[in-house]
Amino acid sequence: MHRYESGWDQFRMDTLRRIAAALGASLEVRLVDRASPTTPISARALVKRLAPLFWDAQLSVELLDAHPDWVVGRVLTFGQPAQVAAARQFFGDDAIRRAIRRRDVDARTRNYWNLLLQEPSHAPEGSEH
Repeated sequence: MHRYESGWDQFRMDTLRRIAAALGASLEVRLVDRASPTTPISARALVKRLAPLFWDAQLSVELLDAHPDWVVGRVLTFGQPAQVAAARQFFGDDAIRRAIRRRDVDARTRNYWNLLLQEPSHAPEGSEH
């Protein structure tokens, strides 16, 4: 305990679990994105960043407002990490939850975001996860 209290930074999971148990707590490890920008992205900047993903439509601020689920679904399915991060920051996690329910979002993408957002899997009843 003294090492940890003195700033020891070489944490071992088994030691942390024992400390948590001794304190009557459970250990929770989370990964938090440090690279997220602190200033919100503008709709114009988002359109510019996402435009290459919309080969079949002229992406505009109006389309972002009128069809957010379609835009987010396209970004989640075809976007690069920076594009996905920008869309997530602009639209929020509720928009991602709505978008992954769309038929045009593949099961792999849906499962990934369900896991990331800690959503229950929609497996058929009676099946194991």
